Amino acid sequence: MAPSADWAAVRTVFMGSIGVRVRAILALGIVLGLGAVGTMALWSNSALATSGDFKTGTVDLRVNGVKSYTFSGATGLSMTNMLPGDSRAATLEVQNTLSTLPLIYTMTARTAAGSPALTNFLRMAVFAGSAPTNGTSNGLATGSCSGSQLGTAMLQAAVTVPIITAAQPLGTTAGTNKQSLCFVVTLVPATPLSVQSQTLQSVTLTFNATTT
Repeated sequence: MAPSADWAAVRTVFMGSIGVRVRAILALGIVLGLGAVGTMALWSNSALATSGDFKTGTVDLRVNGVKSYTFSGATGLSMTNMLPGDSRAATLEVQNTLSTLPLIYTMTARTAAGSPALTNFLRMAVFAGSAPTNGTSNGLATGSCSGSQLGTAMLQAAVTVPIITAAQPLGTTAGTNKQSLCFVVTLVPATPLSVQSQTLQSVTLTFNATTT
């Protein structure tokens, strides 16, 4: 006997209900499965590295142990009653002994504003690593230095004149951190009579250092 329409309807509703349940259970399983993956424990770790100190270096160029040196006395770089052709020699030491950095230096010479015309007839020469010798010859004062010449130039009134233009190196270790210089100042033979009785008060030597 064929099933009645009512029975077919009941069967459809029952099977549909089972399908909805099955799908719901499967969906729940997927959600639970994803949740289980997300809660897995992971190990972690770290490491540290610490730097050392950062310190600045020191540059402290000096001459004869001080920042500002004045030639004086019997060994000074000065002379009175000069005649054309007279010269005078003196020495000093450029020092990098208090620095922690190597450097190079150059040197200029300058006379003050209002310096007399005499200034323009004075020649300065600088020599490396030598002691000065002062004496007389043929009635003229003679100052001289041995060693290699580092520079020479005529002085000019109220003008900065480069003398040592080739940079001189100074290190930071014994034997490299100082340099003896010998200076000779000469009143050139062609100096005119018009500059007699004039006095140039001083010449300022400036040592300009740069780290290397």
